[in-house]
Amino acid sequence: MPSNIQEIFTEIPKRFDPAAWGPGDASLQFNITGDDGGEWNATITDGKLTVKKGSLSAPSITVTCADQDLLAIVNKELSAVSAFMQGRVKIDGDMSLAMKLQNLLT
Repeated sequence: MPSNIQEIFTEIPKRFDPAAWGPGDASLQFNITGDDGGEWNATITDGKLTVKKGSLSAPSITVTCADQDLLAIVNKELSAVSAFMQGRVKIDGDMSLAMKLQNLLT
């Protein structure tokens, strides 16, 4: 279980399953608020996922949430759907990617 935001973004490429993600490239922007926050991005190209620190100019989807909420989602202490419905997670862009993203994070 990740204990901080950096660990989450280090683990994501190891968890990535191209078959589960399905076809199609995507660019994902994560804007994480809080003391352990920051900006990260992930790009999926030809079935490979790469994570970098920083922001993208035109991502397919942008996820904004607090550091503690993202940790709780990844550690299965908080439902991503519940967090979204409560406004604790904000998503801008391609909502079909949000469902795929949930599987990548949990």
